[in-house]
Amino acid sequence: MSVAYDHYPELHRLVEQLQPEAAPAARAALLRLVRGEVSDRLAALPTFDGPDDLRERMVRTSRSER
Repeated sequence: MSVAYDHYPELHRLVEQLQPEAAPAARAALLRLVRGEVSDRLAALPTFDGPDDLRERMVRTSRSER
């Protein structure tokens, strides 16, 4: 493994803190990184698939709350 050894304890702590329902998504993201399936490390993370007008709705909501 090419990760510096000082990162191992932190990685293990993070994995141990995962909620069981988050484990499959975390595993999938790590496998994409290990296999080189993504060119950018952030691309391995799940994406938010929300409505196209989400920003507009947020702006309207924040203005109405003032």
